[in-house]
Amino acid sequence: MSNQVAQGQNLDDFLINLADGLTQAQSRLNKTPVLNAYGQEALVYHIPKMEFELKLDMTSTASSEGNNQSSYKKTKLAFRPSTSTNQTQSASSVIRGVMIATPIDSGRPTPIITLSAVKSATNQVKIEIRCQDSLGEPLGNSTAEINIDRELSNKLNKQEKRGSLNRGTKLNLATLELDAQGYASCQLQIAKTEAKNQIIAITADLFSQTETLLYRHQ
Repeated sequence: MSNQVAQGQNLDDFLINLADGLTQAQSRLNKTPVLNAYGQEALVYHIPKMEFELKLDMTSTASSEGNNQSSYKKTKLAFRPSTSTNQTQSASSVIRGVMIATPIDSGRPTPIITLSAVKSATNQVKIEIRCQDSLGEPLGNSTAEINIDRELSNKLNKQEKRGSLNRGTKLNLATLELDAQGYASCQLQIAKTEAKNQIIAITADLFSQTETLLYRHQ
């Protein structure tokens, strides 16, 4: 965060400066995600809240308002950080508070997607998806998109000195209609000529959220 503190006529200046510094700090964390063993972005650090304490000196200034016939004095307060060198302040105040992170999408809970795979036959895998929000409520009666990320799959297989995925390896559905409990499934058909130990990256998208499942063909 910036070491400089804004000064101004209003207390808003200080709070906005704190919020701006918090935003910059979170932005830097977002740009340095933690990678998993496959070089994928696995997680980012998140600042849930920031407690702060402001020590401010308040000085009052008077100004004339109105016309000559009905003028009056109006008093305004000016704030500045409290220091030992401030000799003219009329009063000091300590303001404590907490800035709390709130979810995006107009405050709606964040969608959570869970993908799993169960081998049902030699070359068939059942892909299951469960969707709920961050409060634990199922995201039923919604439509999720599901795909094989061939670019990621080939990149990971290349790292292990394996070939690209066979074009015959595919999903039987591209969209999934979630039931009332936020559940749906589809079939991953693996080509008979697909090499053993190939990694197949499967992605699911719902409400701008994406989840990736890495399945290794055995």
